[in-house]
Amino acid sequence: MKKAILALLCAGMIVLSGCYGSYGSTKWLHGAIGKINNKYAKSLVHFLATPVYLVCFGLVDFIFTNNYEFLTGSNPFAAGDSYFEKDEQGNSVAAVKNEDGSLSVQYTTAKGDTTNLTLLRDENIVRALDAEGNLVAQYEIEK
Repeated sequence: MKKAILALLCAGMIVLSGCYGSYGSTKWLHGAIGKINNKYAKSLVHFLATPVYLVCFGLVDFIFTNNYEFLTGSNPFAAGDSYFEKDEQGNSVAAVKNEDGSLSVQYTTAKGDTTNLTLLRDENIVRALDAEGNLVAQYEIEK
């Protein structure tokens, strides 16, 4: 019985060793504590939250969400993450990650013209779809 359990644990370590994920709940907790302005209060809360970090990292992220992200390509904690950047010419791009793992992107030129795209990823292929769902571009990611 002990040999079977040891073999199962070893097999699990080998299989799950490639499941490096984004650690969404741990990052969320760290970001929430980071919003505290007083450095002494922040340090105290960070110290007192050690058990919560262990649960977020050890149980939630390591066991569940990172494996889910590895298998599906989408992390449930990442939904709602956003990105915005503006260049020197005044062009901007804004993106929000959706619950289904897709990415909604809005590109705005300096003149104010906007283009809305949805980015979908399947394995190593990223597809850009316009507002009507037509394929606009496709890109293969090298692994």
